[in-house]
Amino acid sequence: MTLLIDADWLIYSSCCACEQDTRWDENIHTLHLDKRDAIQLIEDRVAQYQLIGEASGPVIMCFSDYPTFRHGIYQEYKANRSGKRRPLGLSDIREQIAKDFHSISFDGLEGDDVMGLLATGGKYKDPIIVSPDKDMRGVPCTLLQSDDLELITRKKADRHWMIQTLSGDKTDNIEGLIGVGPVTAEKILGDSQTLEDMWEKVLQAYKKKKKSYADAIMTARLTRILRDGEYNHTSGEVQLWEPAL
Repeated sequence: MTLLIDADWLIYSSCCACEQDTRWDENIHTLHLDKRDAIQLIEDRVAQYQLIGEASGPVIMCFSDYPTFRHGIYQEYKANRSGKRRPLGLSDIREQIAKDFHSISFDGLEGDDVMGLLATGGKYKDPIIVSPDKDMRGVPCTLLQSDDLELITRKKADRHWMIQTLSGDKTDNIEGLIGVGPVTAEKILGDSQTLEDMWEKVLQAYKKKKKSYADAIMTARLTRILRDGEYNHTSGEVQLWEPAL
């Protein structure tokens, strides 16, 4: 089995976990990081993922490349994150991990898309995506989250994606429909079984909220994690999703 790891998340969370907040006396208060602690934590976590997934194959760190194609079609994408402090040592440790492990990034894509493409491309035997991000439930794959392995079928992946198209993603500054969360989105989709049926219900919901077809398809494109065939590795162009006619 091959582990496809969300390197952005793994490195960021490990750096945060290893920051040391020290008050030396009533006047001196410091925050510091020993890079060796963060790297050791990352290596330990990778070993744990291998154990859970019974994976003896390659470990691939999947990195983001910014700006992404989403920034190109929606300028406010992740704008709510600007100005937030990054953990200490992030850049140096990212560079080190990229050297120490087999690492992959694609021009203009987030690590989520890299994992989605590799998991659905057929190149790797029994790939497992390792990520806590709910977005990865929109990819047909075997997913490792919270120490549990789950098979995400295409039907499950499409439904999750359509739920996000309805509810948006506040962490990424994607609006969706006001007043529609995941529970309401599930009710809107009802017993729909095919992507075509779900998309029709999404359009009806957008219309009821006085939102346009362009709004719906924009949100669908922003929330879709790329799958095999939706990225040109030569030109770096993304094939944006189009609903079936």
